[in-house]
Amino acid sequence: RRTRARAQSWTPFAALRSFWALRNCPPPTNESRSNRTVMTEAEIQNFDAFDAFDDADEKQGDQSKVHIRVQQRNGRKCITTVQGLADDLDVKRICKAFKKNFQCNGAVTKDSEMGEIIQLSGDQRTNVNSFLVDQEICLKSQVVIHGF
Repeated sequence: RRTRARAQSWTPFAALRSFWALRNCPPPTNESRSNRTVMTEAEIQNFDAFDAFDDADEKQGDQSKVHIRVQQRNGRKCITTVQGLADDLDVKRICKAFKKNFQCNGAVTKDSEMGEIIQLSGDQRTNVNSFLVDQEICLKSQVVIHGF
């Protein structure tokens, strides 16, 4: 229990004084704040610096489209299919990540025309879209969501 005299002696400024005492340096004063120098634009050497990422355009990558579709099964059941992922990607690992993150079942099927297709249970269109863009598997402009 605090006594009345002790409760009146504590202020936020007292806490700041003890903070500066622990740092073993004097607290800043108004004089030290006024002595700061301000640099002008002419004094800054790299004001018009070369941008190294200026020529790196996001559209230079592979422009194949990734199609995300929903197929109706029976009643309220549906399947989300993802096709058109690049051939150099490990589709089985992507499917495994989908299954863990979205808490759904999934499978990878091979098609002669479309290549490898990921099938996920439930309507996972928005989840798949955000995952592909966030993990930088493909660009947002490459993803086509069907059924909206």
